[in-house]
Amino acid sequence: MGDGSSADLSGRLAKVRSGSSKPDRAILGKWLIDFRLHDPMAAERIIFLDIDGVLNCRRTPNPRKFPYIVDLPLLERFRAAMDRAEAAAVLASTWRYDPVGLFSARHWGIPFIDVTPDMPERPRRDEILSWLKDHPEVRRFAVLDDDDELDALPLFQPSGSTGLTDAIADGLVAYLRGETDRDMRRNGLLRGLQNIASALRGHKG
Repeated sequence: MGDGSSADLSGRLAKVRSGSSKPDRAILGKWLIDFRLHDPMAAERIIFLDIDGVLNCRRTPNPRKFPYIVDLPLLERFRAAMDRAEAAAVLASTWRYDPVGLFSARHWGIPFIDVTPDMPERPRRDEILSWLKDHPEVRRFAVLDDDDELDALPLFQPSGSTGLTDAIADGLVAYLRGETDRDMRRNGLLRGLQNIASALRGHKG
């Protein structure tokens, strides 16, 4: 057993990275305390945040092929949208499963106050609804995700080729501020093709 210090946790994360150790929920919990970078008083408005295809895209430079990468202009666009909407983020990305993913989120400065529960074999929609059930103080929420497994939830859906655009950021802000009830999903044909692709490869992000 480790002593819970930063050095000890860093060593355990290194073992996970190398494949010699499996992720540990204790690590996730310990590091999550430090990841809560945004104002928790903003919790009446929540953005459920995906990362891959939102804060990075197919054009994001990644010459060393790191598994967890962020496009800084996209991150700045997201942070500005959060501030304009006076919202907080809850991480719904698959990055949350992995201590190295959470460490990378902190490294890149992605702001979030919590993560959705891990519910294997259940759709991401159920994870979001479970989190909302435990947080009745939330008055307005939206999902920012490039995938399309979120039936009946207010989805703002960037393309994986561009990540978060100004138009989607503006629409997200307007929705969270109650200025519109329209979300921003991609058209039905593209969504159908994407659903087939997602089923074949599994969701990334």
